[in-house]
Amino acid sequence: MWSDPNLSPFMAVTAHWIEGCTINTTCGNACTLKLRADLVGFCPVPGNHTGTHMANVFLHVTDRLGITNKVCN
Repeated sequence: MWSDPNLSPFMAVTAHWIEGCTINTTCGNACTLKLRADLVGFCPVPGNHTGTHMANVFLHVTDRLGITNKVCN
């Protein structure tokens, strides 16, 4: 959460995950892990910055991504 110079509040949501990758080496294929990160949501948050309000904005982002059941169990 932060506010821009006009005091408009925003929430950024980032996702971090580990991806399994196959790479070609001189000895053949090898499996490796790669740390990944991406911005998955950026939303204006008008109103109060209560925990409940911010949780609802976060759930809005995860619902749109179809991952709420994966991160909120």
